[in-house]
Amino acid sequence: MKNHFTATGIVFNDAYEILMIKHKKFGVWLPPGGHVDINELPCEAVLREIFEETGISAKVITSSKDEKNLADLHCRELPLPLEILLEDIDGDGSHNHIDMIYLCTAENPALKLHKNEVDDIGWFSVAEIMQLETFDNVRHTVEKAARHFKANRGERL
Repeated sequence: MKNHFTATGIVFNDAYEILMIKHKKFGVWLPPGGHVDINELPCEAVLREIFEETGISAKVITSSKDEKNLADLHCRELPLPLEILLEDIDGDGSHNHIDMIYLCTAENPALKLHKNEVDDIGWFSVAEIMQLETFDNVRHTVEKAARHFKANRGERL
C-alpha cells in the first residue's frame, strides 16, 4: 500500500468564484493541488501547486476560529486545512492520498494555462461546479468551502 500526502486549494477570487482545473489523468474538473514534496510543509505545497498549474499566486487562510497565534523560537502554528480526506486513487486501497484541503484567496485573477500540468482551467461559481464533470467529494468540499468562506467574507475563519 502507498500513502502520499497531498494538498489541495479551494481558491476564491473577488467575484466569489472558485478556481478549477481539468485534470490530465482523470479527465475531470478538480481544485488545483498535488503531492507534498519531501521536507515541504503542506501549506507551502498547496501554493506551489496552485501556481504551477494555473499561474495564480494565492494565500492560504486558516479554517480555525480558535487560532492561538503561537509563535516562538521552537513552535509556530500552521494554517489548519478545512478538511483532510483519505482518497483511494486506484479504487482498491493500494494507492491513497491523504489530502489536506485548504481555503485560499487569489492574489491575482489572471489565469495562465500550463498544458504540461492540466488540460484546462477556469473560474466557476458554486452552481457551475455542481454541473461540472467531477467527483462527489469535490462537490461536497466546494459547498463546504463556500459556506465557510461566505459566512466569514473570506476573512480569517
